[in-house]
Amino acid sequence: MQTLTDLFLENSQKYPPNKKIFFTKEDNGSYSSIDYKAFTENISSLIHFFSFNNLKRGDKVAILSDNRYEWASVDFACMFSELISVPTYVSLNPEQIKYILNDAEVKIIFVMNKFLLDKINKIKNEVPSLQMVVSFNKLPEEYIAPDTINYETIRKNFAANEDLKKLSSQISENELLTIIYTSGTTGNPKGVMLSHKNVYTNIKACTKVLQINEQDRFLSFLPYCHAYERTAGYYLAFFSGAEIYFAKNIDTISAQMPEVKPTIMICVPRLLEKMYVKISDSPNSLTGFKKKISAWAINMAHLREVKPHSIKWNIAYKLVYSKIAAKTGGALRLMCSGGGALNKNISEFFIYMGITVIEGYGMTEHSPVISVNPPEKNKPGTVGPSLNGVETKIADDGEILVKSESIMEGYYKHPKETCDTIIDGWLHTGDIGVMDSEGYIKITDRKKELFKTSGGKYIAPAQIEEILKQLNYIEQILIIGNERMYVTSLIVPQIEHLKMLASKLKVDFKDEKELHSNKEILKEIEKDINSVQKNLATYEKVRKFALLEKPFTIEDNELTPTLKIKRRIVEEKYKDLIEKMYKTS
Repeated sequence: MQTLTDLFLENSQKYPPNKKIFFTKEDNGSYSSIDYKAFTENISSLIHFFSFNNLKRGDKVAILSDNRYEWASVDFACMFSELISVPTYVSLNPEQIKYILNDAEVKIIFVMNKFLLDKINKIKNEVPSLQMVVSFNKLPEEYIAPDTINYETIRKNFAANEDLKKLSSQISENELLTIIYTSGTTGNPKGVMLSHKNVYTNIKACTKVLQINEQDRFLSFLPYCHAYERTAGYYLAFFSGAEIYFAKNIDTISAQMPEVKPTIMICVPRLLEKMYVKISDSPNSLTGFKKKISAWAINMAHLREVKPHSIKWNIAYKLVYSKIAAKTGGALRLMCSGGGALNKNISEFFIYMGITVIEGYGMTEHSPVISVNPPEKNKPGTVGPSLNGVETKIADDGEILVKSESIMEGYYKHPKETCDTIIDGWLHTGDIGVMDSEGYIKITDRKKELFKTSGGKYIAPAQIEEILKQLNYIEQILIIGNERMYVTSLIVPQIEHLKMLASKLKVDFKDEKELHSNKEILKEIEKDINSVQKNLATYEKVRKFALLEKPFTIEDNELTPTLKIKRRIVEEKYKDLIEKMYKTS
């Protein structure tokens, strides 16, 4: 078996030195790039820098930055130096960062800019192991100190003359590659230890299914800190010779897609949900014949009663669907959704219009991909069959168990939790699911999120949330009911849809705040909720709900980096509002 440094050297031999790898959008709108030659020189300088600072095998180096080529340079330099990279989310507050740096005993941290350096400076004196901070962006002169330098200083002062082949030959497949701190939805994060073997086997298995090649272009927006993007959107793309473009942020994706013309997007359900709502609403911004044609074609995609490639469908494609595809750049062959459950209706909607959406499943503890739908045999509503080399079974209580070489080495400094999670070689995922006759897996809920009402009935909140999300005006939703008499929900409405509802009901309002408490609007929403949940068991139905004025965000610590709601934190924040819903009417 090989290591990731072996794969890097293979790529260096396979592709010319001037082949461009990473592309960054500059403030003037143009894209700058870095080729293999310059990228390798960056890595070599960093290896020299690590050696000069007496970093030894097994020492930890943290990266606190958005995705950029320097992130990858540090990552590969750590690999060749037998150092362990510790990716850290930029959204974390100083106290959360301090916990990770101390737990991992980080020696050097690379930060993106002055803003993130300020976070580090607040806690630096409380992290005894920390020796140096390096900024990717150039710092003002007053920030420079013996323990704080610019990335460019390393490039200028440390020669790029390391023998990468010799260094790679000394690295074992069992060498620890990284410690990824799982954000989780509760408590302090745990460090997941992944080796070269863990990640290598995952990359190779994914490559077989997705068939990525050097003609592919990725538009990367999920953080490299997350195992899903790191393996699928970075390593998989890089080692396949594809080009990687960095999105400035999630809000610039729609503007950058026509510029980049991506062929593959690694995404999360939230992005597809937003696109779905935007496309569904698009006829409302048109007039006359264009509005009629657009509404007709979009409605056809919702109902999916007309066969694809029939005469009617071809007309819809030519007049509407092809225009939607053009807005994605016109070259998109695959959107891979992971990091959470995707509504089957949404994936079928995109597939009907000619945009292939496949869903996969994984967890950081498995490097991370466990299963993925093959594009040529896609089953919407499932997360596909297990990857090659991955054994999967369903336990008696419905939990998905996994065995493969991609399973983590363990949780850093947490042997008990490691033993609780990996039993007899089987990784206990904590997810509940079923498997069909062809081995395709369907996730039904998180084991830990199943709760019991005070009447003793078990509730799967994710299932109810997915059903209610059929209503276009529901932006975000959280189902409540643990140890309660009945089920309630907190709903973040889509404000434009709320305004449209107000217009339909002829409701006058002074400001958006009034919309959230208007009795007629609430009555209409209640009617719609009852309509979509009619097939649920009585004890599963949402009896009361509250509209929230502010969406859940990563910044407010209410969402994980893959945009999953942190249930306990949100419940604690809105506990007074929740209690109101359980007071007798």
